[in-house]
Amino acid sequence: MTMRKWNTVYILVLGVTILSVYYAYASDLPKWFPFNKENSLQEWQEKVFKNKVLYYVEPREKDGYLLAKSENACSGLFYKVKFEPKDLPMISWSWRVEKFPEKVVPDAASSPDEKDGWIEKDDYAARVYVIFPSLHFIKTKSIEYIWDENLPEGTIITSPYFRNIKLIVAESGRKNMGKWVFEERNIFEDYKKAFGKPPSSSVRAIALMTDTDNTLSTAEALYKNIKVGYKDE
Repeated sequence: MTMRKWNTVYILVLGVTILSVYYAYASDLPKWFPFNKENSLQEWQEKVFKNKVLYYVEPREKDGYLLAKSENACSGLFYKVKFEPKDLPMISWSWRVEKFPEKVVPDAASSPDEKDGWIEKDDYAARVYVIFPSLHFIKTKSIEYIWDENLPEGTIITSPYFRNIKLIVAESGRKNMGKWVFEERNIFEDYKKAFGKPPSSSVRAIALMTDTDNTLSTAEALYKNIKVGYKDE
């Protein structure tokens, strides 16, 4: 485990936990982020861990998007929003990967949870976090939806850096690289699958991150039409 990456995960989730005590949350649900205005990131906050990822809004009226480009960098954007996942369990978004980080591909005998090999290089072209903070930090939990180049879609693994972060492969491989892919997830059901029981706390934030600080490479992804806090229709 690299101390830098462990601190990255720790600070991201701990930072949201602390902010959850002192700051108000968005209350008008569902929240929708079309990224169609130049100031679309005004209510988002950025945490920088190693160099700044370029997050840039392309404010098109009907089809705006957020561009994320990382060059040996790791920083994330998060948005504070509070809702009960049992009552409003849905999150959806569209994303597009233009370039994956340059990872070491594991051999066939490797376990996804091994900390050596590729999992040690915990970089992803696109991540979407759903965060469940707790005043007792060790009880803070997070689901992290990822687009991974190698792991099969549907795979659930535990972060090698913090056991209360579960990574869910929402999209896999290069077949849709360069294309917009729509994702819709039931947070409540995914939480139960990942942690083995229903969530005991509210969702308090969502986050986005594209990072390449471990692989020291370049990755690029686009995000648009993020919607969170609504019922399954």
